[in-house]
Amino acid sequence: MTAELTAPTLTIERLTAVHGRGAQARSVLAPTSLEVRPGESVAVVGRSGAGKSTLADITLGLRTPAGGRVLVGGNEWCTPSGRPPRSQRRLVQGVPQDPLAAFVPRWTLGRSIEQAVRRLTGDDDIKSRVHRAAELARLDLELLGRRPSEVSGGQAQRAAIVRAVAPGPAVLVADEPTSALDADTASAVSAALLTITRELGIALLLVTHDPEVAERCTRTLTITAPAP
Repeated sequence: MTAELTAPTLTIERLTAVHGRGAQARSVLAPTSLEVRPGESVAVVGRSGAGKSTLADITLGLRTPAGGRVLVGGNEWCTPSGRPPRSQRRLVQGVPQDPLAAFVPRWTLGRSIEQAVRRLTGDDDIKSRVHRAAELARLDLELLGRRPSEVSGGQAQRAAIVRAVAPGPAVLVADEPTSALDADTASAVSAALLTITRELGIALLLVTHDPEVAERCTRTLTITAPAP
């Protein structure tokens, strides 16, 4: 296996974050470092308030860190001085905690997904991308014609996975993606997510409180709350 094939897709170097400014500033993420290679999955665990969701948001490029940096494919992605340009945002996609709230209520799931993929890729062949992702997520294509209120939570989360995978990301970030699901549905959805990322060679960062989900991942990163 060549060095190129084993190079990390996602690299997090001494990442820190603070909330507030000046005298009111407080640390919300202790220095965190991590490498995730293609097809690997890392479960991020720790107590509430340790900074798990903050780490996920920075990796997604939704907020800037106080220190350190995130690299995707060896290139700077998110640093204290900037977030990724719009042209690169398809490279890191997220799977939400509440999928029903993540879709436009009056649109069908298919329309919401296609709009998102078109905006990220500019590709004209959107339907083939979406259908392939739906096949991987084991989402019945008939469900793409339904609105969010017409599907179950598990079906909505599979649709959210489709939306995240269809643009062709290098990294997926999932923040408690099964917390709103019953145990059996959560197990099936997490299995589908892990299988997809492994088969497509996507690096997965998975925030979870569920020990069974964490055990299925390649390895676990435990985050502790920063010192006061």
